[in-house]
Amino acid sequence: MNLQRWAAATGDILLGASCHGCGVAWWGICPQCRAVVAAQPTYRTVPDPEPPGFPATVTSAPYDVVLRQVISAHKDRQALALTGFLAERLAMSVHRLLVTFASRTTGRTVVLVPVPSAAAVVRQRGFDATWTLARRVTARLRATHRLSARRLLAQRRGVADQSGLGAAQRAANLHDAFRLRGPTRPALPAGALVVVVDDVVTTGSSLTEATRVLLGAGLDVLGAATIAATVRRRPGRRSVVETSPAGFGGLRRA
Repeated sequence: MNLQRWAAATGDILLGASCHGCGVAWWGICPQCRAVVAAQPTYRTVPDPEPPGFPATVTSAPYDVVLRQVISAHKDRQALALTGFLAERLAMSVHRLLVTFASRTTGRTVVLVPVPSAAAVVRQRGFDATWTLARRVTARLRATHRLSARRLLAQRRGVADQSGLGAAQRAANLHDAFRLRGPTRPALPAGALVVVVDDVVTTGSSLTEATRVLLGAGLDVLGAATIAATVRRRPGRRSVVETSPAGFGGLRRA
């Protein structure tokens, strides 16, 4: 057993530490789970059915067992040691989107805008997970892209828990649920582009509604980026979220 594994096992014995992906003795996320996620390439994801106005979206991996556990631990159990790992995956999606649309992004500032969480949820958790990731991604990619992060959106009203809701129910739940944080159009650098970011895309309702509000404010939305995309099987259909490795007219798996 190497030193790293010995330290992880010792932590498990003393503090009950375990990998948030698979539960083995480890701090944060173990090498095996990292490798499983790292093997996944970035790709275009399109919900099926696709909501009208759904933005061009890149994700870093399917929402599998490992990412489900890791994202939940970070967001709901404040496992902040996972922030760097998740930010790295989101940064890959953002980078892929910007490179794909390089003809539009060259020389322009790109503003990452997180899908907003309810204020009560943020207070309960003690931090805003998606905003935290957006800021970390900005720091990671600043050397190669002109990036900033802004909390431009807030929830206008209460939103029901989305888990267990179908595509139509999610769309109805989120209709007119977001608003601009300020009373007027946000002041962004001249020519700035906006990229909406979130942890997971399922039916696309959140990304679509966020995009609608931002476009309504006169902002130029390039697309969206997420850490993961849900793939759910149902009779007669391949999945609820289709993954397209050759989307965007030539975007291919990394």
